[in-house]
Amino acid sequence: MSHSTARISLAGEYLAASYMLRYCDSVIMAPSGHRADLILDHQGQLYRVQVKTTNSTYSRRNKDFYRWEMRSGGRTSRNTRQNKMVRYGDGQIDFFCLVALPINKVIFVPMNEDNLTEYSKTIGTLNKIDSKESLLETLLYVNKTPKLESLNDVTKSNI
Repeated sequence: MSHSTARISLAGEYLAASYMLRYCDSVIMAPSGHRADLILDHQGQLYRVQVKTTNSTYSRRNKDFYRWEMRSGGRTSRNTRQNKMVRYGDGQIDFFCLVALPINKVIFVPMNEDNLTEYSKTIGTLNKIDSKESLLETLLYVNKTPKLESLNDVTKSNI
């Protein structure tokens, strides 16, 4: 990993840790070589968090996107995939924290059975996501807590 790539990664991890500390009990930097970047302690429960950071956008169909690789490894300086990219497996991490450094945006995505290899959002869509809400929804998903529906959202029953 080049020096500038390491700085971008570390900046993303610190921004993610700073954000999570606003709502959770503590955040610990994971040891080097660990599959997770951060260990989050929230109400006595530990979570393994993999931080993915991007520092640039790409254009597709006249729209600008932020994109994150959801595998370990990364892209080379020529923006080609490295051969040793590995998907995260079950039990290695609990969720991803996606960081867009240019806009200081942090969002959270649970690790799930879809096991995506790439995640992207347009700048407009990303700006509309509430970071706190995405953290809450991710923690609820990881803990398998059902989402609450208001009475207005519930359809009439056939009583």
